[in-house]
Amino acid sequence: MRRFRFFFPWILTGFLLALTISIYPAFAEDTPLTIESVRVIPTPEGAFIEVHINQPFSFVTYTLTDPDRLIVDPVEPQVVSPLPEVTPLSQKPISALHMVRSTGAGSTGSVDYLEFDLTGPVEHLVESTEGMLVIRVRPKGGQEDPPPAAARLPLAEVPQGLPAVAAPLDPPASPERVAAAGGSGTTSPSWRVAGLPPAPAAEPVADTSAWDLDPVMDFALGRHRPVQIGREEVELAQMKVREAKRALYPAATLKSSWTTGTASNVDFREASSGLQVEHPLYYSGRLKEAYRQSLVNLQVAEKRQGKVKADFALEVAQAYLQLIGAKAGLASQGGLMEEVDKFMEQSQARFDKGLLTRLELLNVESQANQAKFQRASAENDLAMARLKFLQRLNMDPNAAEEVPDHFSSAQVPQVDLEEAFQLSDRYRPDIQVNNLLVQFHEHEVRIAKAKGDLKVDLSGFIGSSGAAFESEDLRLKKDYFVGVKATQSWGPHGATASVTDTHTSPRLGQTTRTDSTVYSGELGIYSQLSGLSEVQQALINLEKARNDLEETKQAVFQEVQEAYLSFAKARLQVEYAKQKVAFRQEQLKIIKAQASLNEVLPSQVLEAILRLAEERVGQTQALTNLRVALAKLNKAIGLPGHYR
Repeated sequence: MRRFRFFFPWILTGFLLALTISIYPAFAEDTPLTIESVRVIPTPEGAFIEVHINQPFSFVTYTLTDPDRLIVDPVEPQVVSPLPEVTPLSQKPISALHMVRSTGAGSTGSVDYLEFDLTGPVEHLVESTEGMLVIRVRPKGGQEDPPPAAARLPLAEVPQGLPAVAAPLDPPASPERVAAAGGSGTTSPSWRVAGLPPAPAAEPVADTSAWDLDPVMDFALGRHRPVQIGREEVELAQMKVREAKRALYPAATLKSSWTTGTASNVDFREASSGLQVEHPLYYSGRLKEAYRQSLVNLQVAEKRQGKVKADFALEVAQAYLQLIGAKAGLASQGGLMEEVDKFMEQSQARFDKGLLTRLELLNVESQANQAKFQRASAENDLAMARLKFLQRLNMDPNAAEEVPDHFSSAQVPQVDLEEAFQLSDRYRPDIQVNNLLVQFHEHEVRIAKAKGDLKVDLSGFIGSSGAAFESEDLRLKKDYFVGVKATQSWGPHGATASVTDTHTSPRLGQTTRTDSTVYSGELGIYSQLSGLSEVQQALINLEKARNDLEETKQAVFQEVQEAYLSFAKARLQVEYAKQKVAFRQEQLKIIKAQASLNEVLPSQVLEAILRLAEERVGQTQALTNLRVALAKLNKAIGLPGHYR
């Protein structure tokens, strides 16, 4: 029996080490991560890459050059896949997929990273949905043949303390892991479950050409304070992930003490030092659930940041497009005042010669005043649109801007409402956040239930201690103890049992070591009522989250429907305005021909000119409404720039 007591702590210590080594790779997951399939879907601007997985996982993404490649690098040590080594693809800008597996002595053949061969430089954004990782890829600049470098906003307008431009719509950081895949690397925008803080975006460059919407958007997002706050919330969520992961591992504490005092009028001294280790041996899966919940919480923070960006991006896009429309509306009246002044001079000369009545002259003057009013209204609209645009960019109201003065000619896209519903259900940040909140509360329910299940803690200490009177030599000898504590709830009651085997060196006044084994047990009567209420509260929160998800889906689908109807209406308005302009142009030609034969009055000609100017302004407004409707539709489905 004494021999068993001597070997008991060493048996427990060996068991702890063996258990720790055996479960070390599987702290976060019970089953290996499996990449089940990869699908590439072409889009008007590039392609979607859908990576189907069996569970949430952490990853980083980055791009490489020479040749151009996109890397998806899982953080998990054990990733498997039934897919072949190379899968040819013919969806631009992606030409092939490589499943790069680990090789060498001791390797298990698991997937090291995914490598997509590209036909050229790309931009990419990453979205995570339940059971799927979606990567949006498009050629840089959003075109197959990239245009000249877009104009950038002047650095002089950037206030101190804020970046010149924001990180892209889902900003991640790309760690220095390029060497793992070979080649020279350049980071690109990406989304991830866990990683490093966001990488700073490139600074804008001054240019004399017109500003494109994409750099304007980056600039505005970089100066939008809620975006900065959202980034800080993401960093906080990353800290929570590290905290939850740390709880899975043993906790070690170095201890040391020195005591001096007097006993029986004789001075003494005591010393103790050692290492104390505590390990959550078995928590019924609660710690793993807490870690998974922290990963979901990180995704929630990322998606909420994306929602803030999407909401503000729509405001910036509206201000940008309305400013272009205001400039185009004013430009459509170019030459109007010169022609009006010309008619006034001609009418006054004819009146002086007695060829016009005073009533006709007054009518011409009235038409001229109306033209001046139209011009002044267009100038006021432009001033207000410019002020609103500069406010959205957080710039000085008197700052110069180089927004285009007309809309680029582009074919109106075809929008399928059913497809828009499907895209919004998958990519809209509001729905993604509520989906993740449902997962978050599902983990919370399992955590609350696991708190009442069996919990086993293992603790131990190894070190040295000693005590001696002033006249004696202080000699330190080994101390150690090993303890196991088990806790289990039985309904509202709680039971605790523990066993501790302790071996200490002689204390003051002792000549031999102290060896003891302590067995203890406790039964708390109605001590776990709080645990029952915690489970019930978690269930209620889960039901609320599911209800919020359904309400959010309904609200989003209604928004998509309204945005689609606005787009359809704006498209009809553009066609109608185009026809009206053509009609007024033809009418003006006929009236001018009649005027050359003195068959119509000058006021009639001037009225036709004003009507044509009004219709051109209306056509510009219809084009503005169409572009704004597309921006709202893109925001409604959660994919900025999808419909162009």
